[in-house]
Amino acid sequence: MSASELLRQSMQNLRVQPETKSTEPLLVALKFPSRPHQLEFSYPPRHRHTQFYGFWIDQQWLIKLGKNFHDPEDDLDPPEERDFWLRGFQHICWAVRIDPLTVEICLQPKQDGAPPEHVNANGEMFVLSVFSDNEADYPVIPFQEQVDYLANIFGRKPQWWVGIWPRNDFE
Repeated sequence: MSASELLRQSMQNLRVQPETKSTEPLLVALKFPSRPHQLEFSYPPRHRHTQFYGFWIDQQWLIKLGKNFHDPEDDLDPPEERDFWLRGFQHICWAVRIDPLTVEICLQPKQDGAPPEHVNANGEMFVLSVFSDNEADYPVIPFQEQVDYLANIFGRKPQWWVGIWPRNDFE
């Protein structure tokens, strides 16, 4: 076997393939128009809890998304579900470029909430929040195109969700 064939064979052996393949589509980075539009929304009436504008999110969907991304250290330290969850969340942050994009624990509304399988026994679920009604967040409101991108991914419109923590706990 020639040196070039040996080198080619060793390079093929070095290629790392992810152990788990997900059927979830990979998200591509949002392409901004030259003139992005301001988000069209209105604040809800003030509540004693912080309210978050965003989408209910399935933790298993985030984990499946995160399994699409292989880290070179995975062979030394196999990732756990929380690592895949974080990779999925980081990929969404990268794709949509909303800062800060957060995951919040919110209460299930009486109408138009998450499906029952995504709500725990206390009536709580995870929400991907693009901003909140907290006065400190007012300068950080995403563009309409960013929220539309997420709405397209999740197949639903964003809405206001009531967080589980009263405002007075952190203000």
